[in-house]
Amino acid sequence: MTTTVGVLNIVLGLVYCQYGTMTLIEMRRHWSTMGFSHFGAAWIAMAFTCGPHHFVHGLHLLTARGNAGPLDLVAVLIGFPAGVVWFALRVEAYAGGAGDRFVRGNPVWVLALPTLAGVYVTAIVTIVAGAGRLGSAHLAAVVPNVLLIVIYSTIGYYLIRTQIANRRPLNGWSVSGLALAVIFPTCAMMHAVYAYYALSGRYGPAVHTTVIDWLAVPAGLYFLWVVQALFHGSFRDWNRGAAIRAAAQRVAGA
Repeated sequence: MTTTVGVLNIVLGLVYCQYGTMTLIEMRRHWSTMGFSHFGAAWIAMAFTCGPHHFVHGLHLLTARGNAGPLDLVAVLIGFPAGVVWFALRVEAYAGGAGDRFVRGNPVWVLALPTLAGVYVTAIVTIVAGAGRLGSAHLAAVVPNVLLIVIYSTIGYYLIRTQIANRRPLNGWSVSGLALAVIFPTCAMMHAVYAYYALSGRYGPAVHTTVIDWLAVPAGLYFLWVVQALFHGSFRDWNRGAAIRAAAQRVAGA
């Protein structure tokens, strides 16, 4: 199990780093005509902190510096599909393709997502709450992960509300948008499990991961500020405009 969790984390880490690389290239490509993109910059900061977290965590597990538990396996398996789907669509867009799929109406699998999410979060909270007394020896590693749980969950809240707001005018759902909205809550749960295992002593101190997680906090706050500002219309961003135009084109061509 430890090997499986380690390999999956390494794959996720590489995928997230590629998110950042593609976004960096796209920002540089469009800089002269469209200017600076806060969404792009925030996403790059997110990708280059979240990716290394998973990559280093995976390396620690594969080099016998950690002992993965069943919750870690469940968390990474649940978070893996959304990350890979969004990555595949971004690669398609980067290559000049559509970069998205449009789902009309309200299919069962979309309607089931809130219930599945509720069951998942309830199960994690129940297990952690029933664990009894936890240690406090690794608070330097735990604190940033707890902060990231709150930050990523809040980002997910705004992304989910955006998808719900777009559903009625589009009469359906963007697969890319749904995947991105799922990535952040599932990532929050992965950090929750990591914090829990650090408190329980299963995961010992890891300097590299701790430094990365502390860097991820301001990166996450920046991304949260951007997502919240775009949701409330506080400013416009060419990444957001491009996404809206692409959705409109898909609807018009359907």
